[in-house]
Amino acid sequence: MNSKEKNTISCKMIYIYGSGGRGKLIREILLRSKQKAHNIMFIDDIKKSFNNSNFLFKEYDHKTDQIFIGISDPIIHKKKYQELKKKLKKIDNQPLIDPTAIIKSNVKLNKNIIICENANIGPNSKIENNVFIGINALINHDCKIGKFSTIGHGANLAGNVKIKDDCVIGISSTFKQNIVIEKNVTIGSGANVINKCLKNSIYVGNPAKKLSKI
Repeated sequence: MNSKEKNTISCKMIYIYGSGGRGKLIREILLRSKQKAHNIMFIDDIKKSFNNSNFLFKEYDHKTDQIFIGISDPIIHKKKYQELKKKLKKIDNQPLIDPTAIIKSNVKLNKNIIICENANIGPNSKIENNVFIGINALINHDCKIGKFSTIGHGANLAGNVKIKDDCVIGISSTFKQNIVIEKNVTIGSGANVINKCLKNSIYVGNPAKKLSKI
């Protein structure tokens, strides 16, 4: 998608799978993008107060409907995405971008990306499929964010930071330029990351240190 394109949402129905915090944030972006509230429905297999996947499999029309996945855990998100894609076929969307977000020049945005309000993505950055970028997150120039990763609210990535697949970047964490975060890494809230992070690990503190393996 060209980074200067605006959201164009014109659907019969928009389903949000997952009714927790992330699902609610997705709903807010949809509303701020002029989607009508009565055309948005939550689907949740855990909470009995919502319709579940069986309802979705019967009602979803791939020609007119859209679905967004509001699950924070990258592993569960990936499994649910694969399940829904197999059953519903066409579920990939153009990025959903809050109207207040700033996307600089030469930014490559792939499918199913959620970008919350006041996020700022620097020039020449690349965001892979199924990434969530939180409120006030700052991603500087030449960064790369891997599939199914989350950039938490207020996180600050200096230039040329590479975050690989399935990572969770905590709220208000900061990252020195030119470092690499390997696959399946969780960074704690407020951590100050100044060195490379090894895969399948948790890092916390200032400066961030490895706490354990996942």
